[in-house]
Amino acid sequence: MIIKRNMAVDSLTKVCEESLSLIKQLIDADNEVYGKGFEDGMAAQAKIQQTLRPLVKLTDEEIMQVMEIGLGVRDSIETAIDKFMEKNR
Repeated sequence: MIIKRNMAVDSLTKVCEESLSLIKQLIDADNEVYGKGFEDGMAAQAKIQQTLRPLVKLTDEEIMQVMEIGLGVRDSIETAIDKFMEKNR
């Protein structure tokens, strides 16, 4: 009886050790995939940052020109936005 119990414990121990080994392999694989995705994402973000240029603001003179046209508030805002977009193309 003791021999059978020892064999069962040994077999169970071996199964547990193999399972633990497989779990560690899965965790390592997941970490590699996560790490690769993180690195790719950071590289993409850096590339985007390099292509972005700072926005060019309207000068005080340009703002005054829009205000002097004598349009309504809504039209003045739309004109200012149009000028801003034109400068930043």
